[in-house]
Order: sequence, then C-alpha cells, then structure tokens
Amino acid sequence: MLGTASEGTFGFLRGLGAEPVAYGPGLADRVRALAPEGITAATDLFGREAAETALALGVAPERISVVADGPAPPPGVRKTGALDAGPGALERIADAIHSGEITVPIAATFPVEQIWEAVTIQAERHVHGKIVVAL
Repeated sequence: MLGTASEGTFGFLRGLGAEPVAYGPGLADRVRALAPEGITAATDLFGREAAETALALGVAPERISVVADGPAPPPGVRKTGALDAGPGALERIADAIHSGEITVPIAATFPVEQIWEAVTIQAERHVHGKIVVAL
C-alpha cells in the first residue's frame, strides 16, 4: 500500500503500514519507482492529484475514488464522500473498524464545550488522525 503525503508525514504513514510517497510534481514517476508492477486502485482523500495520477498510471476509473468535496472528479471516478455514500455504507465501515480491518487514528478528543478548539485544529489541515468531539 502506498500513501501520498508531505515528507514530514512519512513516519505517520509508515505507522499505518503504508509506503510513503511525496505528493507534488513527479508523483507518477515516484509511484512507478515504488510499484513497477503498477497499482490497481486509488483513493484520493484531498484534492484530485492522486486520482489524476492513478488515471495516468492506467488504473481503471471505476477503481478510483475521491472523498473530499471540491472540483468534480475526473470522468468515471467515483465520488464517495458522506453525501455520496450508498445504503449500508456506515454499517460496513463500522464493522470494518470493529473487526480491525480499518484503523482510524484519533489525533485528539474534545468535550463538546471545546468544540471551537476542535474545529480550529481541524481547519489547520495538519492533523494526523481524526478529531473527536464527545457529546
């Protein structure tokens, strides 16, 4: 599994079991060097760079998804954010987390009275994990 990030985040990605790759110009060449046999699927969690790179590397559009809102994804690429989730998606995700198939790193937990602090930290876009607000 490969994960794109800034070099300062490489340790975090390795801790999740991913081989880190620096995003930005030349991404496709760096991916080819790490996966000369090719890649078979991709999920873009921010923007569209990973999705566009996957297409350029020959990944079928139906094997690529984008999560973040923003510009429309490239033709054929699935948008899978919260508003686009199909029936049963939440249950499938919860089951995968419960079984350990998916790990969700928690960066910080705040009581609801500190929601402003939680939102401020999340807005900085440098959080490594989810921000939880306890109700």
